[in-house]
Amino acid sequence: MGILKFLVWTACAVGLGIFLAKGQIDGRTPLDHMDRAWKQTTHPSQMDRMKNGVERVKGGLEDALEDAQDAVGKKTPSAPRERITAEDREAVNRIIAQKK
Repeated sequence: MGILKFLVWTACAVGLGIFLAKGQIDGRTPLDHMDRAWKQTTHPSQMDRMKNGVERVKGGLEDALEDAQDAVGKKTPSAPRERITAEDREAVNRIIAQKK
């Protein structure tokens, strides 16, 4: 039984290898597709790097523009004004003087 399992798994692995090397998907073998995807993610071409950099900078500028528009357009309520009279200030100064 063990030998039979080994032979079945070996046959499946060989069949998968043949499909990856010879099978055609969209005019390319699956290994070609994997190789192309690997090169684009690990070693992108100079044009891809520039394109990604431009998109990243453009996205950052758009975010900064939106933040600036929000900050300029936002009406913040002003803080309440303090209404301390001269009598109140003198009373506070007397309390502070007593503590010293």
